[in-house]
Amino acid sequence: MQASLLEEIVTVPNPYPVVATVEYPDVWRLCTQARDLAWDPLDIDYSDLRDADLSPEVRQAGAEWWSLRAWMEHGATPYGAERLREAIFNHQPFEVKQHITNFIAEEFRHHEASFRIAQALGTYEATPRADYFKDIIPKFHNEEDEKAMSFFAGLSVNTLFEQLSGELLQARYENARFDSIRKSCQLILRDEARHIQFGRIIMRRFFSELSVHEKQTIGAKVAKKLRGSLLNGVYAVVNLPPDERARSGKNRALAAEHGLGATHPDEEMAIIRKGVDQIREDVGVYGVEIPHIPELDGAAVH
Repeated sequence: MQASLLEEIVTVPNPYPVVATVEYPDVWRLCTQARDLAWDPLDIDYSDLRDADLSPEVRQAGAEWWSLRAWMEHGATPYGAERLREAIFNHQPFEVKQHITNFIAEEFRHHEASFRIAQALGTYEATPRADYFKDIIPKFHNEEDEKAMSFFAGLSVNTLFEQLSGELLQARYENARFDSIRKSCQLILRDEARHIQFGRIIMRRFFSELSVHEKQTIGAKVAKKLRGSLLNGVYAVVNLPPDERARSGKNRALAAEHGLGATHPDEEMAIIRKGVDQIREDVGVYGVEIPHIPELDGAAVH
């Protein structure tokens, strides 16, 4: 082989041994469920949205809302890709690598269902309309926090956010008046339930082995990521810049009022607070404490 070609070969860590033994049957069961319950967004009939008697303003609001959801589902895939590479070269059990692979595929599926809803309502927006979101969304994928923790601790933090997202998506499912949106939410929620169950398995198996320092780190990272979400408007508009808060809040309210599977801005914080209370209860039994979150816990006092 020519030397010039050898120089172009990318060096990767030693992949051996390639583990094939199933070590965690409960994780493998989630993998087989993923195969049995796989679904295709193209099988959903979105004509109820295309044919709906909705004003252009409402259609635009709904399309923007589902475009935002599509961006966020897509944003989960690089996280999964990083964890998959880490799992492969750290020689994690076969079923752990398979679950992460399923996670990536499912997030792409959620992304597709979201942008197809946006298309049926009007136009999927490939780029955020607001300059604020153009600036903030590229910053979502930051490996700094994950790399500060062990492999399974990092996975657990992500799973806690899956749990919070599930709480919000349940509210959006309940808001939806159109069969295509309800069906999409229902199927996404079914996938998310497996992601959450994976996190619960991790907590049962590994949290008792974590040091006090690592438990403190997990709590601090959860609080940090949640504050970031509250501040950047992914979960709630409450702390957006005033002009963007007014614009996004109006559009979310329109989408919610017309049953397009959105949460009303006035309801978002209560849903998030309920989800965080449940997360604190779940991790508290393992000695993991999520610190005070001013934007959330301070608001609860009023």
